[in-house]
Amino acid sequence: MGGIKDSTYLDVKKALARRFSPQDGWQFAWFPIYGSVQPECVLTRRVAGRTERVVVSVKMAPKVTMDAVEELQNQCQALVESGLSVDKAVLVVPTGADVSQVPEGIDILEMGSWKVIDGRIVWSKNIERSAFLQEELKKKGLA
Repeated sequence: MGGIKDSTYLDVKKALARRFSPQDGWQFAWFPIYGSVQPECVLTRRVAGRTERVVVSVKMAPKVTMDAVEELQNQCQALVESGLSVDKAVLVVPTGADVSQVPEGIDILEMGSWKVIDGRIVWSKNIERSAFLQEELKKKGLA
């Protein structure tokens, strides 16, 4: 992966770890292969002799399309058909993404570190840094 994609996935992993903590036994598998199915991420943990499984898809777009939803649903269905239970499907998106086409049954996890502003995806640290710089320039009479 390239540098930008690597840093984005670090943010994704942090957001997932807040909700599916490794301290609670969750294990992350990025791009695992299950026969002909390769989800972006599968989270698993063993509880009471049973494996819980969460299929995760990451959509870094201002709007989640029906194609993205269907892709996640198809991956879940293929895993079930191959004998693996799927307890939950999760879509990870930037904060403010249009998720109106996502049906019930698919959880949405918004990443606070990435936001949709005016139809563009922006790293929130850049927004904070820009606001800080504007304040400093105003204080110095340069803005």
